[in-house]
Order: sequence, then structure tokens, then C-alpha cells
Amino acid sequence: MNVCKLFLLIAPMALLSACSESGTPRERVERNLSKLVKACADKGGDYSGAAGLVAYSGSDRDRKYKDLASAEGEDRSSLNKACYKISQLMNKKNSYTLMKFEEEPESEGTWYVQTVKFDGGTAQLAFLDIKGTMALGDID
Repeated sequence: MNVCKLFLLIAPMALLSACSESGTPRERVERNLSKLVKACADKGGDYSGAAGLVAYSGSDRDRKYKDLASAEGEDRSSLNKACYKISQLMNKKNSYTLMKFEEEPESEGTWYVQTVKFDGGTAQLAFLDIKGTMALGDID
């Protein structure tokens, strides 16, 4: 009987930890940046591969910077904006160099800012930890 209770306590924690990314914030940003570069390099403009890697930034205030953008409906514009900026910075090359990494506490939470040098220029990509995923929230 005690084994069953212990299992009921441990199982949900194991499932939750399996759903979130592992590693330091910097490692998590680097992994998701690599995924974003691949998703945003799509020559046909289909950026649906970036779903779940970009923070929702639409008109719904309850979701803004608190939820991940999907490839459907209004969410798709968040993906398109982010990927368009990244694809412009890549200048048709998928190479980039990681530079400075910073953590900046703000009202939305801690922003993890990775300065990246692309072929088309240097930019600061800001990520938020949303539901266990480092999601791109802003590009400066």
C-alpha cells in the first residue's frame, strides 16, 4: 500500500520533469536557437517548425509572453515575425556566432539575452522560460 502512495507522488514529478528542457539557461537558449535557425531557414516561408519555440506576442494579454506560439491562427503571426527577422539576419546562411549571454530580470520574468552575430548583422535575441521551454520573445 505504501509503495502505491509513493508511486502516485513520484510519477507526476517524473512526467513534469520530462516535459521541460534540461541544462543551464545558457545551454537551453543555445539549443533552442539552433532549432530556430533551422526552422526559420525554410526557403518557402513555412515557419511552422518554430511552433513551441517562440513566445506568443499577440493581442491576448493573458497569453502574451506567458504562452508558446503555435502554428495556427493569430499565433502564426508571432512565428512569422520572429522567423522573418532571423532569416533576414542569416542572409541566406545558417551560420552564426554566439557572443555575450546575459540574464535580465523584468516584470515578465527573467529574460535570457543571447547576442548573436549572423552574416547579416548582430542581434540580441531575448528568451523567456515558458512552461519549461526557452522561448524567443524579442529580437533587438
